[in-house]
Amino acid sequence: MNPMITEHKTDVASNRTIGSLKGQQEGPLVVLLTGMHGNEYIGVQAVEEVLGILKETDGLARGEVLAIRANLTALKHKVRYIDEDMNRIWFPSIIKKIRSTPEESLSSTERVEVKGLLRILDQVEIQHDSSATIMVDIHTFSAEGSMFTLPDQDPGQIDLLSEIYAPMVLGIGRSLHGTALKYYQKRGLFSFGLEGGQHENSMTKQNIIASVMLLLRAVGCIDSGEYRPDMMEDFQKHLKSQTHHLPVRTELVYQHLIEEGDQFKMRPGYKNFQPVKEGQWLASDRNGRIVAQCDGYVLMPLYQRQGREGFFIIKEQDDMQSS
Repeated sequence: MNPMITEHKTDVASNRTIGSLKGQQEGPLVVLLTGMHGNEYIGVQAVEEVLGILKETDGLARGEVLAIRANLTALKHKVRYIDEDMNRIWFPSIIKKIRSTPEESLSSTERVEVKGLLRILDQVEIQHDSSATIMVDIHTFSAEGSMFTLPDQDPGQIDLLSEIYAPMVLGIGRSLHGTALKYYQKRGLFSFGLEGGQHENSMTKQNIIASVMLLLRAVGCIDSGEYRPDMMEDFQKHLKSQTHHLPVRTELVYQHLIEEGDQFKMRPGYKNFQPVKEGQWLASDRNGRIVAQCDGYVLMPLYQRQGREGFFIIKEQDDMQSS
């Protein structure tokens, strides 16, 4: 564990829980998981504003919303992680070890954070029917470009996410190992990723707020057509204006992994959903140029120091089926 980071050994639930709201009628539990990476604090701020909107307007008619911060220490320092990527250690064997190891004996700050987070998420699994629970894993990214969602292959989930008006990217969740999203999907929890935009972009917070509010309407927590129709229409228009020109559904075809010592550097100017051609020079490392392995769209080109994925290439599903 990083000897310079000594903020907390014992989890403080009041700090980890952003807030919760409960409607007067039964309905789904929507878990908003934010701040898995500490430099993605805009997601935390956006969810705080969603709770504020709902409180001010008595907007939650059914179900429950629970909003959580994941990596408290990294959020305090505004870095992706302290010792290891918190969103790459969600393997059953590691989670089992974290559960059974005393907090003071855990090997990294992030494992302490996972142990604290599990105290909340375990109760969610115990107290709530997984079929009536929706987990939204909220992130931002280092490049410019459009927001998107990361669903699994479930048709019901894809239908639901069409209500958000954000491009859907399939396959990345399967290719990234050790993520909380993949861990809970395998446990049968209805969960998807929401990538809201570039870390510091002024639109990113509004993207996340609009997406979450439209999701709450789609699952019935907010009354459809009755709750603040002008505001909800503004959210819908905002997202459509950001994404109307982009493919609705794409799938991963290539992932560039970075190994220690690679000296990876993305060429400047790439952004999400930018078309690229096979052979196009995208990045460099100690071995020279890194070129696109195929035609497609580049996704999440890495413009930050921490991270193991240099970029992804995705293709529109119609293109894949016809090729």
